[in-house]
Amino acid sequence: MTYDECFDQYRLDLLADQHLRHKTINGRAFFFSESPDNQLDYIDWQLDGDDCCDALRESGFLLHLRELLNILLVYRSQTGQPNPSQGVLYLNGHHMAVEWGAKASVEALRDAGKVDEPEWL
Repeated sequence: MTYDECFDQYRLDLLADQHLRHKTINGRAFFFSESPDNQLDYIDWQLDGDDCCDALRESGFLLHLRELLNILLVYRSQTGQPNPSQGVLYLNGHHMAVEWGAKASVEALRDAGKVDEPEWL
């Protein structure tokens, strides 16, 4: 199987268009897989504002996001990409982007608690 570099962003854009078109959400989601089949195990959230979590849950966004992250984790693992088991999902207004990284760097970023968006977002 050949890795499609546009696959992650294309799917994130579809999900954002479906759920975030009329919402402004800012923050990050740190996601991890620790299972042998590279299925999503947990997500740690850092969002601006407490009220957005309920809105995301009620809209079905969180359920669809979990399903999509699971797909991306498995796809990345199956295509032999580096750091297939963890990453950071950046939410900026109506847009999302994912950055894959080594477990230690993703955990350090999460533990630092700062929301510094990458320039490419």
